Amino acid sequence: MEGDRNEIVEAFQFLLNCNDFGDLTVDGVFGPATLAAVEAAQETLGREVNGAPDEETMAELSRSCSENRRLEGEGVVIVVGNAAPEDPEMLSAALLSDSTMAITITTGTGLTVTVTGADGSEVPLQDDSTWVIDTTQDYLIEVASPTGPVTFALTVEVTTGVPETGDWILATDGVTYRGTELALGADAQTVIDQVFDFLGHGVRGAYDEFDTDWYTITDPSDMGLRGISIEGFAFLFFGPDPNNPDRPETFVRHRFVGPTVDAAGDPRPDNYATTAEGITVGDTLADLKAAYGSRVTSGGNSEESYYRLTDSGGELCFYFDTPDEPTDYSPISEIASECRTD
Repeated sequence: MEGDRNEIVEAFQFLLNCNDFGDLTVDGVFGPATLAAVEAAQETLGREVNGAPDEETMAELSRSCSENRRLEGEGVVIVVGNAAPEDPEMLSAALLSDSTMAITITTGTGLTVTVTGADGSEVPLQDDSTWVIDTTQDYLIEVASPTGPVTFALTVEVTTGVPETGDWILATDGVTYRGTELALGADAQTVIDQVFDFLGHGVRGAYDEFDTDWYTITDPSDMGLRGISIEGFAFLFFGPDPNNPDRPETFVRHRFVGPTVDAAGDPRPDNYATTAEGITVGDTLADLKAAYGSRVTSGGNSEESYYRLTDSGGELCFYFDTPDEPTDYSPISEIASECRTD
């Protein structure tokens, strides 16, 4: 009835919009616009025009709607819908890795629920009626009724997992290994000795701009830079400066492009190095936004786009494997303590 606010009204508003009976705000509030749209639908469907959102009208509107209903946000959401043989109700949601979704059928019998990722992989149902999400992407939730049209109500609860951090923590002001901080500005040789000790073997070159033989790698008239690259990390230092030979060599920059293998040739785990919020190479822009919200902002240069995190210690830049503006599902390809400019 007019003035009501509930999940049945919200379902009707979605279905009325889907069938072009209105352009309603889907908020669950039964106002004059929703009443007019219900009456228009009932008249078109040849039903009694009373403005009441009854189950039979919902079933007919559901059969002629081919859109997937989008679920937004975290926490507990109650969803009302109607499923029939050969016409399941399809819900969609963007879910983050390490989250858990629990679905409880509160109204309706004989229903089945399946969850499938946008990549086509079905998420297995756990014994406790939950689905554990291991990849950030869009998911389809299919509510099927094999016997006949059924109006149902579901309680959907999405819980974001606690991010798992690595042995290495990447920060704006340096890196930390199991509680030992290697801060930007620290003595170069101290940092190098600790890195070798932590990783258990010597230097392996990986990047053209880093000189693992410890020669000056910039123009002799410049400040001089040198660096090491090892197991997905690159550490850059102020090197010898012909104009200032007494200047100490210090740790100035770090970057991480993903885990490789350890000294024995065994793969490092995916979370080998993360930020304090658990973000690492391979995570997506959606993961990054979920962890930092408005604290990360977009930027870029003429060749690449990135997202920047800035705090009192400096900045972290998150790069993506795309020359274009990254989408929410673009994977992070590099995390660096300085943003590259033109």
